[in-house]
Amino acid sequence: MSPALLSRFDLVFILLDKPDEQLDKQLSEHIMSLHAGYEESSPALKKPRIAKASQNVEAITMRVKGGSLVSRLRLDPKKDADFVPLPGALLRKYISYARTYVFPRMSKPAAEILQKFYLQLRDRNTSGDGTPITARQLESLVRLTQARARVDLREEITVQDAKDAVEIMKESLYDKYVDEHGFVDFGRSGGMSQQKEAKRFLSALNKQSELQQKDCFTISEIYCLADRIGLRVPDIDTFVDNLNSVGYLLKKGPKTYQVLSSSYSRSQPSRSRC
Repeated sequence: MSPALLSRFDLVFILLDKPDEQLDKQLSEHIMSLHAGYEESSPALKKPRIAKASQNVEAITMRVKGGSLVSRLRLDPKKDADFVPLPGALLRKYISYARTYVFPRMSKPAAEILQKFYLQLRDRNTSGDGTPITARQLESLVRLTQARARVDLREEITVQDAKDAVEIMKESLYDKYVDEHGFVDFGRSGGMSQQKEAKRFLSALNKQSELQQKDCFTISEIYCLADRIGLRVPDIDTFVDNLNSVGYLLKKGPKTYQVLSSSYSRSQPSRSRC
């Protein structure tokens, strides 16, 4: 997904489908009960496994402070052993009521928190390699804060609502952008970086084509060129396959590619190529 399109989403979360025997069993029971028409009596829905849910929350890689939203929503295996989620129908009615009748106003202290966080994001987004930070992100923060206050049926947005919205936004950014030192690094998004690396690699390949007066290269030659220019991609084979898919390279054999974008290639009749 391109960075320009990603910037239009308020929140982006990376979800990993990791095998888990208990959760997989509950999910399969739930799906089968829906198709069998006895979802109300499904054993997977009667009583959630609080201990397991708590373990999953604790596995979140963000370091959570005591008064954070995550810590306040976390279920305690002992105190919340009898916890039962709200029925879906009741939850839908509650959300519908809040969206229809509750329109919280932004308070000045809450607005200052959102503005400060937005300016921090803008300050750290100094390169063109990542998803751009624009006024859309500030509008997203405002919408999240309004939604947070609306959930509690409040008429005015509080400082805590703003802090909760900022925490949610940070969690959204965490897996995708936070580096090993805990700082937001928007160059890690990869979209624009991959495009820049592709342009740089094709430029070097075109120069090599003109210099050697040929437009076909073995995969070994491509590897050597990538090493010489210091190509920064996660996997060179996947990178080459992508260039082949979009039409910059043409696979001519198991280990040979033709450069379709070079000036030498365009100047030669088709019968003399490769």
